[in-house]
Amino acid sequence: MGILFGLGAALSWGTSDFLGGRFTQKYPAFTVGLVSQSSSLLALLILAAVVRPDVRGEALLWGLAAGVFTGFGGMSLYQGLATGDSAVVAPLSACGAVVPVAFAFATGDAPTALQSLGIVLALVGTLLISLPREGVHFASGSHLRPVLFGLGAALGFGVFFVLIDNGTQSDGDAIAVIAAARFGGTLFVGALGVLTSSLVWPGRDLPKLAAVGIIDVTANGAFALASNRGNLAVASVLASLYPVQTLALSRLFTEERFTRLRIAGAGLALAGVAAISAA
Repeated sequence: MGILFGLGAALSWGTSDFLGGRFTQKYPAFTVGLVSQSSSLLALLILAAVVRPDVRGEALLWGLAAGVFTGFGGMSLYQGLATGDSAVVAPLSACGAVVPVAFAFATGDAPTALQSLGIVLALVGTLLISLPREGVHFASGSHLRPVLFGLGAALGFGVFFVLIDNGTQSDGDAIAVIAAARFGGTLFVGALGVLTSSLVWPGRDLPKLAAVGIIDVTANGAFALASNRGNLAVASVLASLYPVQTLALSRLFTEERFTRLRIAGAGLALAGVAAISAA
């Protein structure tokens, strides 16, 4: 079940990132982030009122801290996608899986040998599938900003993975932890949006932006369940396969085309998932 939840998180995150990236071409990234964060927080509060989860102070603190980091990571990702270089930003943001993998090894919760091989294959595949088109080099000046945004997103998401896992492992209900994270993320994004004067009213697109948040928080919940039911490193790497979904949607609904390296990367990513699942 942990593996299925991890893959579900990847599908949901990949979909929300694709949609969010499209909206950042029309609205400021802080507007997209604040509406999506707020809508998902509202949905979680309604769910919490119905389910009445067990609320513990320690779990809420872990969730609030996670929200700040995922807010930072999300804004970095949206700002990077707004540059138009999603093929650079997406794979770099997925490297956030390195943080919980390193944390799992450091705390003695290392995956098996086969799972470790699967993790390596999945990470390499995730990078290859999103490499820039032929003739575009990472060293060029136009790639500096998206590279920095991608690395910022990786840092934010990687720390988020660890903090959410700590929250759910500290006898905290997943709903309460994710709701706290959404609250922290909403405050963080909203405050930065006000300080930078980057908030605008989206008008008729408000429901669409809200849907992005609902999809994103579904991914958060799936990851919380995945890490709670399995190895943190494995869950994090599976969830970090989201660029595969983002680029698949780009291939279907935009003019983006896959290169041979991207096809090879997809094969490696799938092989990694198979190795992780078989262990």
